[in-house]
Amino acid sequence: MMINFVVEVNIEGDRVNANEVFRSVKETLGSVSEQLALQVIQGYEERIVELLCTPSGTVAKKGLGRHEKKGQDGVGCRHRRFERAGHWGHTRRLRGEICTVEFQPAMVKCLGCGKRLTPVLEALELERYQRATEGLVKQVMEAVADTSYRRGEVQLEVLGEVPVAKSTMHQWAASVEVPVREAQGAPFVAADGTGFKRQPGQRGEVRLVLEIGPQGTIHPVGVWAGTSWEDISKELKQKRRQAGQEQYELFLGDGEQAMEEWLGELAERANRCHWHVPRGAGYALWEDGVPLKERKQVQGQLGQLLAIEIPEEDMEAVSEEDRAKLREQIESAENELEELREEFLHKGYTKAATYLANTRDRLFNHLRLWLKTGIIAPRTTSIVENTIRELVRRLKKIGHNWSDAGAARMGRIVMLRRYDAEGWSAFWRERMNLQGRCQMELVSCDRRVA
Repeated sequence: MMINFVVEVNIEGDRVNANEVFRSVKETLGSVSEQLALQVIQGYEERIVELLCTPSGTVAKKGLGRHEKKGQDGVGCRHRRFERAGHWGHTRRLRGEICTVEFQPAMVKCLGCGKRLTPVLEALELERYQRATEGLVKQVMEAVADTSYRRGEVQLEVLGEVPVAKSTMHQWAASVEVPVREAQGAPFVAADGTGFKRQPGQRGEVRLVLEIGPQGTIHPVGVWAGTSWEDISKELKQKRRQAGQEQYELFLGDGEQAMEEWLGELAERANRCHWHVPRGAGYALWEDGVPLKERKQVQGQLGQLLAIEIPEEDMEAVSEEDRAKLREQIESAENELEELREEFLHKGYTKAATYLANTRDRLFNHLRLWLKTGIIAPRTTSIVENTIRELVRRLKKIGHNWSDAGAARMGRIVMLRRYDAEGWSAFWRERMNLQGRCQMELVSCDRRVA
């Protein structure tokens, strides 16, 4: 089909600057986009109605017009002869990535059973009451994952695109089921969890697991809400068995007991996040009633004990003597931690002593892994914590009373968008069913001076 546009340009006083030109073009594009989309939809609709109302065979109608017999649910009607039956009595509103169109869809009537159909909806792959294209949903989810709900809403308006209310964003985010691709076989796994306001006014827990590669690459493993670490661990172990994957080299956590107990089983060894150790020890000392000054001294001492660095050279270039020195540093640090634990017991700091006892064997496994394999593992859970912080920020920005399923879906949106661009694109290509069937080209652009 050919669609012609005539744009009238008025330049007052024969003077205009570049800013005014581009601003006027931007303002005009909005109405041009709406009219162009509307004309294409209506032209396509007319072709479909004409085809269905023409006495041709089923094959020529390319599957259009399939329907159930009037008054008989589940029973297909074999007739493919139709007649025009007017239009909807109200306006249909459809929002897309760059504009909104309003039209009254045409209807046809089956000459066999008498049922009335709206063929353009099936042809456009739209549900009867669908008000937004999948392209707009994708655009909104990307704006949300990249910024926040409030900023995402403003961002769409600033770009001159269709604004979407925060409540609508909430509804879409809670309903879009974005799948997480299979694990990629990275050597490290990390996890974290945090609370959110769930239905009905209670506190929920959202938990996520990430794979981390030797070069710091991230791959989402999964997001859960209302699921225990035990169940998450069982699910992941089953998936890895089915995929024929071995244990991870190292599990990295923040020290939460249940998380370490269950997810630690996924890896050959577990390591405690070095950022959390002084912080956790300080909290345990506070519970023991230790003064602030002493707590800070202990935290500084722990920070120094943890500051053992892996040599910058490749493992093959590190001499056996230097490797022996690194082993001595590890042993010395662990001995000092044991001495500090005994000192805590002597002073009656039972909670702090217990904390160090549970932590001591999980602080330098990343160094032992390097000595054994040459693989450099992360020392902190900063990557996974940053991800879950961004997730919770979005959960709070849009509102409260999330369901567990909705919070988990929001988590998958954030994770896949941030860490799996290929998986994100593949999901939306399939969901939008993009096959390149509509092509547009600017054929000519003529200027006529009045």
